Amino acid sequence: MNYSQLYKKVTKGLSPKTKNIFDRRFGVASGKVETLESIGNGLGITRERVRQIEEAGFKFVRKNYQDTLDNVFAEFAAYFQGQGGFKKEEMILEDLGGKKNKPHVLFFLTIGEGKFSRVCEKKDYYYFWSTLQNAEAKVKDTLNALVLSIKAHGSPLQKNDLVAKFALQHSLSDQAIESYLEVSKKIQSNKEGNTGLIDWPEIRPRSVKDKALLVFKKHQKPLHFREITQLIDQLNLHPSNKKTHPQTVHNELIKDARFVLVGRGMYALGEWGYVPGTIKDIIANVLKEKPHLVRKDDIVKEVLSQRFVEKNTVLINLNDKKYFKKNAEGKYFAIERQTA
Repeated sequence: MNYSQLYKKVTKGLSPKTKNIFDRRFGVASGKVETLESIGNGLGITRERVRQIEEAGFKFVRKNYQDTLDNVFAEFAAYFQGQGGFKKEEMILEDLGGKKNKPHVLFFLTIGEGKFSRVCEKKDYYYFWSTLQNAEAKVKDTLNALVLSIKAHGSPLQKNDLVAKFALQHSLSDQAIESYLEVSKKIQSNKEGNTGLIDWPEIRPRSVKDKALLVFKKHQKPLHFREITQLIDQLNLHPSNKKTHPQTVHNELIKDARFVLVGRGMYALGEWGYVPGTIKDIIANVLKEKPHLVRKDDIVKEVLSQRFVEKNTVLINLNDKKYFKKNAEGKYFAIERQTA
């Protein structure tokens, strides 16, 4: 439908003053929606008087153009049905009105009071319109359940995967889940297309450590802190004129238990199986966890799977008799651990 033409048709018989109020209230004149108070100040009348003129204008349109309104409302109702019964305000205006007819769509939604309800923005969700009964309570309850489901999953998902998973879990259509994702302030997608909770560092990284975590999740391998710095800047998560400093990355990662120093300036994620400690600590862990290893080369191989160092560095530490010795069978053991 051409909502612009329909708006001109149904407002044609209004007084210039009423038409002016409608144009300003819905942003037809300038693209900017004005409040009752703002319009009243401009016209030299009270906010309440503006509301009364607006309501009288609505009554005139309903009385004289009900067939036109019914056609518009039928199209709106079909749209809402396909979206799960509600939709974020800016999305419905864009979907139905495009770039030019958003104000006219807003007008018809507003004059359709009783058929379409507008729910005001709150801390957990944005403005939305709905055809549901008790829309605010229903959407809020389902949003809370969806947040709990995502939290229980524990990690971000590609948006399409998330929609499919939770549509099935909550017995909703894919389109309905899309509507919930759009309206929620707690569920967001990052630049990589992964969707999760807004307080997850993978979704909205705030600190250098959060951004480094994103880099590791993307590249899935140990990295030098200087390379991490470059990759953070490539994510474009901060203003272009602000660069990340390598020393800041190094200082932040070394203090965070999620990251393990695995070589000279090299870091990895602890969740990948890397454990903190010196080369001697790693050797001691290997000897404890894999006591069947006897050959020196096998021990070195295990240590090198945890640390990015030269083979000779491991051998020097393994041959330090203050920490490690061989028994009669030629088996290495850690002195301190055996004494304990």
